[in-house]
Amino acid sequence: MRYFTYTILAVLISTLGMAQNTCCHKAHSVKTIVYSPELISDQLSSKVNEQSGLAWHDDLFWVINDSDCPAELLAYDLKGELKKTLKISNASNKDWEDLAEDENYIYIGDFGNNRGARKDLRVLRVLKTDMLTQTELRVDSITFAWADQQDFSKRNMKHDFDCEAFFAYGDSLYFFTKNWANKKTRLYSMSKQPGDYQLKPIAEFDVDFMVTGADITADGKAVALVGYKNFRTYMMLFTNIEGQNFFAGDALRLDLKSLGGSQTEGLVFTDKNELYISTEETSQPQALYRVNWVKLLNIKK
Repeated sequence: MRYFTYTILAVLISTLGMAQNTCCHKAHSVKTIVYSPELISDQLSSKVNEQSGLAWHDDLFWVINDSDCPAELLAYDLKGELKKTLKISNASNKDWEDLAEDENYIYIGDFGNNRGARKDLRVLRVLKTDMLTQTELRVDSITFAWADQQDFSKRNMKHDFDCEAFFAYGDSLYFFTKNWANKKTRLYSMSKQPGDYQLKPIAEFDVDFMVTGADITADGKAVALVGYKNFRTYMMLFTNIEGQNFFAGDALRLDLKSLGGSQTEGLVFTDKNELYISTEETSQPQALYRVNWVKLLNIKK
């Protein structure tokens, strides 16, 4: 009887452990639908031809260009007209990949890691008040590492420790990995305060594409991820979210087939909860699109 009791207890502990490790991962399959986003502009300035991150601030779309481009924040309006260029004076663009924002700061994600060997991951912070009065900005930084990464050998585009997507919510930053190998994404979180952090994975979700952009609605009830697989753009929408358990909401996967071979890396919810995505220049011009996600979800319920 004692053996039976211990056996049951062991099974329960094991089950609880599994539930804790996969608390944000839905076991059932996720529905995928084909959806065509609305083109807003494909006549954007050549200065944003490698636009990699996207944020919404002061009624403008703020973008950064990809690795080895000038260390600049650029902004264009809803017509696609370039309105501002702000230089970062004390940091280089090693591999800037995404933008996030809160009431006080714009955050620049300098954490691109195609080869899997990078050890100087960081987030740069820009004061919004400085953006109003200055054309050259100074930033401070938050440094971090993936606590679960042990292998730093160069494995170009054949590993699961790249990252190109994050957002700010509450007092934390949330990161979504770009998994070249298994096409899943892991979730990590970190304080917004300057420091050096070791980040442990919170959860994992099988999105079945490589995540390149992420954002959350102001009320925290919906999260969107965008990325690509086999030169085709996909989006994941999580809705009816409670707390920071982002993957536990209702999930819908969009196949943005109409974008063809576009390199889609930017994603943002505006203050009106409109959802936009941006693409880099490839065989197609750099562009901005709108995803009518509210109408889409109402139709598909």
